[in-house]
Amino acid sequence: MTDNRRPLGRAVREEFEEGTGITFRPWRWLARIAIAVVLIALLAWALAWVTQPLRTSSGIRERIGNPDHALFQYEHFHDLCAGVIALDQKIALKRDEIADYDQRYPQGDQNDRYQAAPKRDRLQTEMTGLQQQRADQVSKYNADSVKFNRALFKDRNLPERLNESTPSCN
Repeated sequence: MTDNRRPLGRAVREEFEEGTGITFRPWRWLARIAIAVVLIALLAWALAWVTQPLRTSSGIRERIGNPDHALFQYEHFHDLCAGVIALDQKIALKRDEIADYDQRYPQGDQNDRYQAAPKRDRLQTEMTGLQQQRADQVSKYNADSVKFNRALFKDRNLPERLNESTPSCN
């Protein structure tokens, strides 16, 4: 007794070919699908590459034009300017403190000989620290004043640049 049954895969393939006239070769179809996916991915990458400058300028515009960003930059300059004024006041007080010490102890305080550093030196060190802190604040203010994305939101009443004189932050 012979078995006239064909394997199921072959039967489906032959039936498909008879019905459509197309040879059933799944590996070719899979290869074509893979090639199509790769081409679509390459096309998407090329489109992203071409539109990148437009997306970048739009992102910059959205970030700079953000109301929170604008308000932060506006307050940033006022805070820096007010910080410089506060440091100027601290420096003036420290100068007065040094002058008072020099007037009270023209020869230096005799009790300082047991200290690691005399009080006059400590006061002068504090003064130097305040002056350096002020210089840092002034440098930051001046550097940020030159940056377009920050200077755009600087109040017109603030000074363009800070220098050794005390600024007005009105």
